[in-house]
Amino acid sequence: MADQIVTYSDIFDANYSVTGIRSENADNTLVLMTGSCPPSSTQKDPQGMLYRGPMNPTDSSQCKCLTPNIPGKSVTSSIFYGPDTPLFNPSIKAGNVRAVGTYRYATDPLENVDHGVLYEGPPDGSGGIWTPIDMPPDVVGGATVRNTIPHSTMGELIVGNYDLKGADPGKFNAFIYNINTGMYQPLTLTLESGDVAKLVTAYGIWQNGIGSTSYTIAGGLDKDGKGLNIGYLVDYDSETCRTSNLKTFKYDNEPTLITHFEGITECGPDCYSLAATGDQDAADRGAAFAVVKRNPDGSFFGEAEWQRVYQAASTGITTGNTVLTNNLFGIYETSNGIQSYVAGNLPVAFVKAEG
Repeated sequence: MADQIVTYSDIFDANYSVTGIRSENADNTLVLMTGSCPPSSTQKDPQGMLYRGPMNPTDSSQCKCLTPNIPGKSVTSSIFYGPDTPLFNPSIKAGNVRAVGTYRYATDPLENVDHGVLYEGPPDGSGGIWTPIDMPPDVVGGATVRNTIPHSTMGELIVGNYDLKGADPGKFNAFIYNINTGMYQPLTLTLESGDVAKLVTAYGIWQNGIGSTSYTIAGGLDKDGKGLNIGYLVDYDSETCRTSNLKTFKYDNEPTLITHFEGITECGPDCYSLAATGDQDAADRGAAFAVVKRNPDGSFFGEAEWQRVYQAASTGITTGNTVLTNNLFGIYETSNGIQSYVAGNLPVAFVKAEG
């Protein structure tokens, strides 16, 4: 594991959560963040949050707390996960943003169900378009989809997870949605052993060049029946709808209880930095930062470099939810709830590719 002096700063007011980030300009001085606003005197449930400004906000005055406008539904709560901006996606008109997340409504017959949603429009919510994103039954053999949770969006794609009514607890599946075509595709990953991975998540996506059909997806999977103990990266081509270069990773490159990638961003040519969760033991669990590079043949280097991230002020777990170059964002527990933070000065230049 890398040995680096990490700098920590609290961002936003207490109980605002940060879940996603994307740059709005080349030097990262203007960013778009997503997450949730806490309940208020007028709203008893959390609502989706959009923030546009510097990456180290000291308060929440610029946060916009938005309730999805879904025709015929009385939305009670929502949260945004992943954003995208015109800097990376010119199809998003200047002054607008794109974000994905979930919402719940009061009269849902399945009760406490997360429905996916795509928002595109001004960051203050005025005049934006809300599009439901729910995995359709015909794509999953006619089964009833209970939850659809879009986690990230970039270019023309959205990735996330869904589960089915009546499935075993904890049984979930990953999906890819093409915004331009309206096509949903379950994400199936075949391991080197020939076995199909179980419990696949898709939490982060990166488009490898503006307008490119090449994307890299990050998440976690169950490789041997022990839960989400393996993180992965896989390439996906939006034209052929095929995956390639699947590579699995273990936290600190050792067998662990949990390894999961929460977010992905580019940190240089053929270099990705990742927000991660690791669980080695009681003294080494929670947020982590990882760097993975590609080999000259396009495959991913065999091991990641890891940096543990731990906010000393936490009374419990510290999460790593999203990442921008060498800055990791997440939340930690406090006696009054949660507090969002950014961890900076993380190392990105320490991986050597093969060949």
